Amino acid sequence: MSSILQFQATYSRMVARELGLDDAGLTALLAGTSLTPQHLFQLDQQISAADQYLIIHNGLRLSGNPAFGLQFGSRLPVTSHGTLGVAMSTGANLRECFKAIARFQLLRAQFVRVSYLDEGEHFRIAMQLQVPLDEVGLFLIEAMVASTQWAIEFVLGRPVPETEYRLGYPAPAHAERYGEYLHGRCSFGHDTTALVIPSSLLSVNNPFSDPEACQQAWQQCERLEAAMRPRERWQARISSLLQQHPGQLWTLPEVAATLNVSPRTLLRHLQAEGTCYQAILDEELYRQALLHLESPRHTVASVAAALGYQDVSAFRRAFKRWTGHTPQAHLASRKG
Repeated sequence: MSSILQFQATYSRMVARELGLDDAGLTALLAGTSLTPQHLFQLDQQISAADQYLIIHNGLRLSGNPAFGLQFGSRLPVTSHGTLGVAMSTGANLRECFKAIARFQLLRAQFVRVSYLDEGEHFRIAMQLQVPLDEVGLFLIEAMVASTQWAIEFVLGRPVPETEYRLGYPAPAHAERYGEYLHGRCSFGHDTTALVIPSSLLSVNNPFSDPEACQQAWQQCERLEAAMRPRERWQARISSLLQQHPGQLWTLPEVAATLNVSPRTLLRHLQAEGTCYQAILDEELYRQALLHLESPRHTVASVAAALGYQDVSAFRRAFKRWTGHTPQAHLASRKG
């Protein structure tokens, strides 16, 4: 999961609520993260990509439900999306709802890119996952699909069984569960994930339309977007570059050359964004390491090689710097 991604704590609070966790359960949900339950319940708290990855990973284990992403997304109310949720739910019709999502979705869901295509009789909502399709990535795209259905049906005021769900990944082991949460025909193995609905639904009047509230929400979203845009630019580009070349330990000069800036200029941009190259690199390598260590076919040595380390001892030192313990200790704790 990209190091620059930030997640609203709202969603992790809702994971905790959906699981019905007590204090011990909250501790288990946050295991391995830098967060405490107090952090989680701060209204304006933002969660880093690495911490969010672990929260979802832990939540899946606690739920015991491989379809937890679908369950979670299908019960995620529009109001959970903050100001964007207000903009989505108070527009004149479904077309206005999608216009708000297209314009501002990065405020709430940086892990996916949403695009739209009017195909005449049908309207396609495409979703391109920006993180690897491991168990956490699958949770995220399933939750996104189910929550988009929720938003559509909220605006229309009814289920939409005429929706076609084209999933951009092979059928998971729990594929038969999709029908429990999605109210249309599902098919797997497409090039990208998309929801396809009749174009005629776009102009149906929204019974919750409120032009004044919608305008105010748009203005607030624009202010929030302007505040985050400088932070997004350089960190996002670096993170994307690292994800596109797994197994390569990029140096700062190599990254700067690829992005067509000098190392000094890149350092200055990152400093202005409150970060540094090493922090971005470490967080991406940490994410990749966790992913590989979850696979029973990997050893510590093979994970080191997969990440681009020539010396397994260098990987061990790096992992201890990231987590405070060795990869072997991490594996032992997972088995326990």
